[in-house]
Amino acid sequence: MQSRHEFLLMLAGCGGFLGGLLHVVALIGGPRWIAAIGAPPWVVQSAQRGTWIAPVGALVITVLMWLCSAYAFSGAGMLRRLPLLRTGLFSIALVCILRGIVLVPLVVYLHLELMAHIGSFEIIASMIWLIIGLFFAFGLHGMPRKHRNPSRPG
Repeated sequence: MQSRHEFLLMLAGCGGFLGGLLHVVALIGGPRWIAAIGAPPWVVQSAQRGTWIAPVGALVITVLMWLCSAYAFSGAGMLRRLPLLRTGLFSIALVCILRGIVLVPLVVYLHLELMAHIGSFEIIASMIWLIIGLFFAFGLHGMPRKHRNPSRPG
């Protein structure tokens, strides 16, 4: 039977994996798909012109998201223990949560100017980032700490 922390980390890992897969699919789909996932205009222009920025950027994002997934799956016990697992999970959770809530102060303090530029994609993406970040955070919180190796001093 799996524990709550394992389940949350599996959800986080699946979210990261699907996010990376989405970037690969958008790259294959071309400039319209790249624009649809909220890429900046200069990235869409790169895809239209066939320059290297769009594909390299999408692949870098994919690798980073899949690395986050690997850490989540490692924390869930599905993969071998990765180096600096707790530190990695904490860092990933922090980045995801900050990305998820960054829209809130911007809307509160710059609401009139910013609201004209925020679409439903940005709001939904922020909510997804926040939820996945919380999965990482609560999954990490529930992870049992490894016992010290009795043969090592300290």
